Amino acid sequence: MADDVISVRGLTMGFGERVVIRDLDFTVRRGEIFVVMGASGCGKTTLLRHLLGLQEPAAGEVRYGDESFTSAPPDERERILRRVGVLFQGSALWTSMTLAENVALPLEQFTSLGASSVRAVVRLKLSLVGLRGFEEYYPWELSGGMQKRAGLARAISLDPEILLIDEPSASLDPPTARRLDGLILQLRGALGTTAVVVTHDVATILGIGTRALFLDGEAQRAIAEGPPSELRERGPAPVRAFFAGSVAGP
Repeated sequence: MADDVISVRGLTMGFGERVVIRDLDFTVRRGEIFVVMGASGCGKTTLLRHLLGLQEPAAGEVRYGDESFTSAPPDERERILRRVGVLFQGSALWTSMTLAENVALPLEQFTSLGASSVRAVVRLKLSLVGLRGFEEYYPWELSGGMQKRAGLARAISLDPEILLIDEPSASLDPPTARRLDGLILQLRGALGTTAVVVTHDVATILGIGTRALFLDGEAQRAIAEGPPSELRERGPAPVRAFFAGSVAGP
């Protein structure tokens, strides 16, 4: 369908002989914030690695729009991933570079913009995440929450159609995590970006998720999919336990 941004069909993920998740099927629709949730070790970040081509599936396929990413050659994968921005769990900023230089890097590598245009885009992206005036700061001079926002500014530097976000609340105190959640919602509204968010944070899941997919590491499969509030109330027992706080983990 035209509104299907990412489609995963029959995906089996593992390491060597060990299967993590098998026969995974889901679709991410345009404009939604799709949450991948579950306890520690269930395969959330492993799925993100498959969506980025950092790990190959044992079986199945990942598609972006109507294009197969799994079967695409390296140059086609690179072209497809130009539509994707990534916020890694640790922000993955270059500590020897200023915030402006970090955000400018994708623009310098993948566009033909001149230096003055790059500076203008960098200022805009940092402004969008509330970091106007911090262009010349280094990542190590900032708080954890500010580093996450700077990583988000770099992730949106090329105006991606899709954002992949790994554990946005990791290492953040609850108020800072909630502000970051609000920022993700604002960016979705301002840029029309589709987001896939990997998280175990119940407040994030309920606060920003349009739909959620629950991965069960013991069952080695996805056991529930739907609006987070509905899954909390009427999902399978492991899902309701997760929301109740009896299952937790990064």
